[in-house]
Amino acid sequence: MIKNNSPLIDQILVLVLLLTVYQPTVYAQSAQSTQSTQCNAQTLRHTIDADKLWADLTFLASDELQGRRTGSSGSLKAQVYLQQAFKQIGTNAFKPNHRHPFSRTARSKPAYGTNIIGWLLGSDLPEQYIVVTAHFDHMGKEGLKIFNGADDNASGVAALLALARVIKTKPLRHSVIFVATDGEEQGLYGAKAFLRQPPVLIEQIKYNINLDMIGYPGKKRRLYLAGSKDFEQLRPVVNQSVRQASLCLVAGHDSTGFSYDRSYRINWRKASDHYSFYQQGIPYLFFSVGDHKYYHTESDTVDRIDRGFYTAAVESVLTTLQLLDEL
Repeated sequence: MIKNNSPLIDQILVLVLLLTVYQPTVYAQSAQSTQSTQCNAQTLRHTIDADKLWADLTFLASDELQGRRTGSSGSLKAQVYLQQAFKQIGTNAFKPNHRHPFSRTARSKPAYGTNIIGWLLGSDLPEQYIVVTAHFDHMGKEGLKIFNGADDNASGVAALLALARVIKTKPLRHSVIFVATDGEEQGLYGAKAFLRQPPVLIEQIKYNINLDMIGYPGKKRRLYLAGSKDFEQLRPVVNQSVRQASLCLVAGHDSTGFSYDRSYRINWRKASDHYSFYQQGIPYLFFSVGDHKYYHTESDTVDRIDRGFYTAAVESVLTTLQLLDEL
């Protein structure tokens, strides 16, 4: 997930504006918070391979990958792992070895990245696609410090693979494209590259589900689901997902909010790869636990991930994907 900061004075002005002018909005947010305390208890339904999910997460967040910075040797190891996983699952490939290299410009200098993409054919709507995205890149290392990025975003990528395994055995009506994006941390470059040169016609892409930081529960033990504020047609899916979730799933993180310590503001719409789909008018759903104290630190390691919460989160994403497929 990328960080977008705002000056402190803007935070104060926005907060005053909310309290003095938009009291109905504040009340609505308060009501939502009250409702969220009554949301589903964490349960496991065993709809995914939890052991394989954990094994994927553990490897992707290991020291061996050195933080998976775009263009690094650790990134290449992650790419090879994802290629092998897609082949083992039996996904189709648009290009040889599932590799989709792209070029970009960073600070007036050319740079490069590689998305890893697999896809599975739909049973009833094979020429209509749901795109599932999760970025595999992270911040790399600084000296002896390794930024493992377990939650950000090995958690999302391992979940993407878990979804592919289920859908391979139980196809959806729509075809599904699984995109492990590169270059997200530096500016959503992988998602932009995918949409700039999509492997299918852009009008055939009906929905996006984006996964970014879904494993660390925090004190509230909540997973957030955004998208229905921008795309009203997704509201029934979100509402039903909340009711059927395997954990405390809350509709939220649709616009702007504060960081966990309230030191800066986050524009959730722009916070991850779903923003590129939003800009194309493609309806998206965004899963995330949100900002937390381990975000973009060397402490974002596997031992911070709650295995039960994480498994329930991925099960809940699967439920939402299946509901979205019925639209």
